[in-house]
Amino acid sequence: MTPSPRNLEELIRSRDFVSSLSNHLARLKGMRVGLLTHLGGDQDSIAAAYVLGNLLRDLYGAEVVDGVHVPGEVSDLSARFAEALSIRLAPELPEAEHYVAVDVGSPNQLGSTLSSVVGRVTVVDHHVSDRWPEGFAVFSSPEYKSSSEIVLDLCVLNGMPLKAVESAALFFGIYYDTVRLTVADALVLRKVGLLGGFGADPSVHAEALEVPPDYSERVARLKGLKRSSLFRAENVIIAVTRVGAFRSSVARTLVNAGAGIAVVGDESEGFTDVVFRVSPEVVKTYSINVVKDVIEPLTSKLGGQGGGHAAAARVRVPASFEEVIARCLELLGYALGSHVKPIEDR
Repeated sequence: MTPSPRNLEELIRSRDFVSSLSNHLARLKGMRVGLLTHLGGDQDSIAAAYVLGNLLRDLYGAEVVDGVHVPGEVSDLSARFAEALSIRLAPELPEAEHYVAVDVGSPNQLGSTLSSVVGRVTVVDHHVSDRWPEGFAVFSSPEYKSSSEIVLDLCVLNGMPLKAVESAALFFGIYYDTVRLTVADALVLRKVGLLGGFGADPSVHAEALEVPPDYSERVARLKGLKRSSLFRAENVIIAVTRVGAFRSSVARTLVNAGAGIAVVGDESEGFTDVVFRVSPEVVKTYSINVVKDVIEPLTSKLGGQGGGHAAAARVRVPASFEEVIARCLELLGYALGSHVKPIEDR
């Protein structure tokens, strides 16, 4: 049964923003449109792109190419998410007149795909974004907690009901991008209830999504803990470690173990890849944003590409692991307002 709250539109976070986006999407009527995410994809980007593709077809009259294209290598987690929700991932960039890039915070997050879509792409995102050149139709609002929330607001604005699987997809997009709702606000929680009214039932998909880590991932987590170096900036513990795989999983493990900030990376073929995770407590207390405070100045100085969210991001830089980590610690110190010092063993 479609929910019908007395004032459903009061759930819209920014009416001006979604109205402007909706008017722009209406101009794609009759066009062949392809959907894509940022490099590697994640649950939010895939869910939002999937439901937005349905909206483009059913509401805005576009001819949508089947499947969501994820540039670069699709992670096991993203592939498992898409399979659980029956979302088709297109292995290659489809041929289309126009593309909609979802949850993409900067041109670098499209990787080599950028050159194939430049000049005919609409960007829908919820990050702070000031690095897009002229000629791109960018609709980004950092007021939103996730791209899935933006798509849900489009549905509410246009009175479009959601199918149960679409509701579930948006729920999980919101759930994971708000760190399992730990950084969600009251409006997001009301929208979770709305998705339940549309038929979202997370328990149907939870077993397929919450798969226990396999042997290799467990080993990576334990190696990450064993190899970690600890630093301190005021009362914030920064854990730095080096592993070659499962870096996101290792970073989450370090935060769960007590680190306020986890910095996990490795160097290969002249590039250093680093994953950042920040605890909700540190984000709230210090208003830190690792994209603005660390990744953007880092890539401005050393080159490379990166992006993500205030509390969860990644970067790839053409420099040694030692140099990248040293600069990251320096930048984190600036953001926290305190000199970073190593925590000595006692």
